[in-house]
Formats: sequence, structure tokens, C-alpha cells
Amino acid sequence: MRRSLSVPLAGLLLALVAAPAFAQPPTTPVPGPHDPNQPPASAPNGPQPLAHAVGDAGTGLSVVRLGPQGVPTNTILPGLGEQLPKQSVTEFGLGLASAQVNTEAFLSTERVVTQANPFGFAVAGRSPQSPGTLVQTAIPDNPRPANGGLPIPETPLAKLRLLNGSVHARWDEKVGPCVSPLATAKTSLAGLEVLSALPAEVPLPVKTSLITIPDTFEASSVVKLVDLPGSRNKAVESTSTMRAVSVELAGGIRIDVASPPTLTATATGDEATSKITYTAPVLKVSQNGKELGTLDAAHPTLDIPLLLDLVVIKLQIAGLNEKKAAFTGTGFSGFQLGATARMLDVQVLPTDKLKLPNLPAALAQISLGEQIVRAAAPQGGVICGTSQPPQTTVPQQPGAPVAAPPKGAPPLAYTNAAYESIPLFWTGTALLLAGVVIFAALPARRRSRG
Repeated sequence: MRRSLSVPLAGLLLALVAAPAFAQPPTTPVPGPHDPNQPPASAPNGPQPLAHAVGDAGTGLSVVRLGPQGVPTNTILPGLGEQLPKQSVTEFGLGLASAQVNTEAFLSTERVVTQANPFGFAVAGRSPQSPGTLVQTAIPDNPRPANGGLPIPETPLAKLRLLNGSVHARWDEKVGPCVSPLATAKTSLAGLEVLSALPAEVPLPVKTSLITIPDTFEASSVVKLVDLPGSRNKAVESTSTMRAVSVELAGGIRIDVASPPTLTATATGDEATSKITYTAPVLKVSQNGKELGTLDAAHPTLDIPLLLDLVVIKLQIAGLNEKKAAFTGTGFSGFQLGATARMLDVQVLPTDKLKLPNLPAALAQISLGEQIVRAAAPQGGVICGTSQPPQTTVPQQPGAPVAAPPKGAPPLAYTNAAYESIPLFWTGTALLLAGVVIFAALPARRRSRG
């Protein structure tokens, strides 16, 4: 088990759930040479895996947004921020699990990255790094996962009882990502209270936490290679799953999770066969023992008044957003697709009925079960194999004649100055020795006395 305070991917999930589904994960860029004719900084040595694959899966147990859609999105391009959706004033995520596979990453330690993050936060879209992350990377391979408890942050927005994490990153030296399991990250908590210290301006009839999860709440993110029908090649599959039993809201509201959600992106390299699979959750809502309704794919929203219709809690599920596009990376060309979803959105004081401009969507929005997946595969699928190693020279037996190079073979190229250093050294030594001999052979001149 390794904990890191400066992992480049810390807080990855919180940044992804607030961004489009095709947001590139923050990996180290490939440094270019100063001279365009200069050879690359490094080259593969020995047999290399033939597999090319990119996949990401991120899952968050809970994300609290204060002032959702309240501030414009800042961009470096003029005018682009007006075209993008607005961001929350403040975001705070708990129990973040992310798995990432990128065979085209420049650093070998970024080929497979799995992490379980206890928390992450963002202010106006800016997300700093957060400490306490449980991380496992490959290369090299990790035969066993890393498990452990995660530090529980003290915050007035949420209270946790026990938070655990598990991460597993694999890589095979011969076939690369063609190994099972490949990338897995999980977080689980035993008890959660969200917005336990509400402002006095929020007139809830019961003085308690807005959301309470008394039972185990789990998030899982998995990236793996699966069989491609009718081919020896593989497809990239990114999956985000949630598992919960029940959720309790202020005002005696209880939500029983009859069926948890699952979001999967499968990339085959072809648009016709690549797909997004989403199993929407089924939630049964009751208040003080009285059934209010069921949230499912056919009925995704439900408004519950708490105080004379002035204070309203709005429940919403799914929120599925899909994107598909051609993929052109540094190592292969193919097809990519991605999607985001949420198991349950709880909005306090929604402002959609006020019809006033420049207002946030609600005073606060708590999302349970943030999910994001992305997958990209080359045309024809992922090839699981190894490149042929270069031909090796058979060692010569003692006394055997040395084979002469074939006629017409081009001379070996000079790759650096090391090949010129030896003759240059001996030439300089010879000139220095000749100078010493000449100087010693000359007659000495006597100085004239004045």
C-alpha cells in the first residue's frame, strides 16, 4: 500500500464529473526534441506489447454542490466559456474511485493508474490536489491489490463513520494490458451524513442532516479488455457501479434502492459495434411510512414539499449524457465513446419555478453515485500479442573466422560524438608528444647580461 501527497492524478474523478465525457486525463505530455531532426529521447528496448487501449472509469459516493450552475466556466480561449455550461460555486466529493488505462502514456508508471481518494474539492471549477489518496500504478506489475482505510476529512458539509479503499493496477511485460484483472478501484463507507450543519436560513421541519446513509455504500470503477465477438482481438470496457441499501432525507423521507445503477462504455474500434450500456436505478420513495412513488427510467423526477410548498426537495435520477467521436491518438486511430450519470440528485430550494435570471439551479445539490466512463480502441479491436524481438548475433566460436559484412551494406551511422572521441584523443596525444620532442631538441638560448 502506498499513499501519496503529490500524485498527479489526485482528485481526478472530481475534475472528470464536472467536465465533458471526453476530458483527457492529466498524463505527462510527450516532450519533443529541440531540433526536429533529433532522435527521440528514448526508444523501446526489446519485444513490446502490440495492444493499444485507452479507458477511464470514475465513481464518487457523494458530491455536494453549493450554488450549482452559479458561476461561468473559465477558459483560456476567448468566448468559449459562454458556450460551456456553468459550474458550481463550490464542489466537495467523498469516496472517489477511479481507474485509468492508457497504453500511449509517455511515462511507464502512467500506463495503468488506480486510486481511491477520500475526498476532493473544487472552487469555481478549480480543483487542487488532495492528500491521503491510496494509489497503485503499473508498470511494474502488482500481483496483489492495495487495501486500507482512508483518512476521513472533518468538514461541516459531510460526516463519515468509516471509509475504506482498494486499488489494483496490473500490466504484463509481454502482452501489456491483456491481463485480468487490469485496473480496479473501490471505495466503501459505513455511514454518511451530508449537510449536517445547514444554514439557519434553511427552514427544515426537522433539525437533522439533510441526507443520511446508515448502511454500507460502495463505489467501484473497473477498466478491462473483453472478448470481441467474431475476432481474436479485444474490446475496451470501462464500468462504473454503485451499491447502496437505503438513503434517509430530512423530513422523514426514506429512499430504498431496489436496483443499483451500472454504467458501461464498450469500445471496439468501430462506431457500429461500440456502445454505452446503462442500467438506471430503481428507487422507492416513502415519507413517514407512506409511499410517495418510484424513481426509475420512466419516472426520473419527484418533487417533495417540506414546508407549505415553500421548501421543496427535488429528487432526480439518471441524468445520462453520452458522447461519441472518432479517436486519433499518438499511437493508433479508432473510435471512442463516453458517458456520465448520477444515481440520485437531491436539490434543496430549486429555483426553476422562480423564473428569475442569473440564479443557481438550487441553493444546494447533493449527488449520490456520480459515474463517468470512457473507452477508446483501435480499428479492428485491441491486438493481444508481442512484437517480434530483433535478430540477435550468434556468438563466434574461438578460432572461427569472423563473418564479413555483406557486399554493398551501408556503413554504420554515427549516432553521437562518442564514436569520434577515441581517434580524436589519440590524434591530440600524438601532436602533444611531437611538440614535446621538438621543444626538447631545440638549443637553449642564453640570456644576455646587461
